[in-house]
Amino acid sequence: MKKNWCKVKSVKCKGVKILLLFLTLNFKPYTLHDIYGEEVLTLEKCIELALGNSQTIKISEEKMLSAQWKINEAFAGYLPQVSVSGTYLRKKKTEIDPTILQAMKSRSFSLAFADEIYTGRLSLEQPIYTWGKIYQVNRQAILAYQIAKEEYIKVRNELIAQIKESFYHLLLAEQMISISQEAVEVTEEHLKVTEALYQEGKVSQYDVSRVKVQLANAKTSLIKAKNGLKLAKESLFFLLNKEIPDAVDIQGKLEYLPAEIDLNAVLKEASANRPEIKQMALQKEIGSSLIKLTKAGNKPNIALTGNYDWQNDQLSTKDWYDTWQALLVLNVPLFDGFSTKAKVKQSEFNLKQIQLTEDLITESIKLEVKQAFLNFQQAKESIEAQKENVETAKENLRIAQERYKLGLMSNVEVRDAELTLTQAETNYYQVLADYLIVLVKLEKATGITNIHE
Repeated sequence: MKKNWCKVKSVKCKGVKILLLFLTLNFKPYTLHDIYGEEVLTLEKCIELALGNSQTIKISEEKMLSAQWKINEAFAGYLPQVSVSGTYLRKKKTEIDPTILQAMKSRSFSLAFADEIYTGRLSLEQPIYTWGKIYQVNRQAILAYQIAKEEYIKVRNELIAQIKESFYHLLLAEQMISISQEAVEVTEEHLKVTEALYQEGKVSQYDVSRVKVQLANAKTSLIKAKNGLKLAKESLFFLLNKEIPDAVDIQGKLEYLPAEIDLNAVLKEASANRPEIKQMALQKEIGSSLIKLTKAGNKPNIALTGNYDWQNDQLSTKDWYDTWQALLVLNVPLFDGFSTKAKVKQSEFNLKQIQLTEDLITESIKLEVKQAFLNFQQAKESIEAQKENVETAKENLRIAQERYKLGLMSNVEVRDAELTLTQAETNYYQVLADYLIVLVKLEKATGITNIHE
């Protein structure tokens, strides 16, 4: 019995080993990419996600599709309109002399005196000449589609600019955590040195307490920085319109991208590329087309119409009487109560409003470009100064710490050097983020992307 149990136990052990070996060979650890489809979010990936998930983008796309079908609707004005209809007529019975009926054997005559008449009609109407009305309607539909297309480009550019700004704010928030963490570590090291000097009797208990307070303040700043990072992530993820876990890594860094930008060049780029300016130009074309359309309101029209009729006094028989007619119709309006003149005046004043609005938008865009350009110059000039300032502050802190260990410098002076370094690093990365964001605003203001390349 004991031997049999040992055999069973041995078989079980071998089975477990085989199972473990199988799992080891086939096990693939699940990553964030398997669960959420993303492991790392770069700026390019954020833009891709935002463009794919944005409700505003989808609304603009739907508007473009609607405007495109409006073109098809307008083109239908050139094509013939065909319809089919049927009528049933019942009237009071008419007594007719049989000799008359015998004399008039025409099928149309007999139907005219029938008590019931069934009629089927196939109708066709084809515009021949409408004084340009159909052409202007088609032209306006095409221009409206182009306006919708420019609106899509505008919305897309604005979303990309928002993503970039939010992404740079997020990188800045991460950098603020690094600076705050560094400040905590420096203060902790300073506390160790101060406590050691206190044990040697070189500093007072007051100096130790002061450094502890400084450490508590540094930790509070670190907590605020971490909270700032959470808020920055929420802002970015809101624009992405997608649930993304906090564990997803944001890959990117604040780095200086040298750019030489000429004000006159970017002003020309804005005039040529801004969707708003293109939209106003298209609106002017629509306004001009509308004037021509309204002027044609009291002009002659020529149309071709035709009907093919089938008539019978019974549904059960095949003896249907058929006939057709074709008409060339000329319609000449003589007096419309001056309504056409009033409509033309309205269209002319609407066009003037569009022209004034275009001037206002153009000046507004110029101001936007100039402001972004001045901010760009300011940020660019500040970067080198702040970078040099950080290096100087680091060296000053190193000297201060060495002198403090030797008792040649007070605790207050060391703390001043620490604060100076923290402030210098904060200012540098803030200016660097501002510089990158200003480049984004210049891209948006000019209607182009990658202005720094």
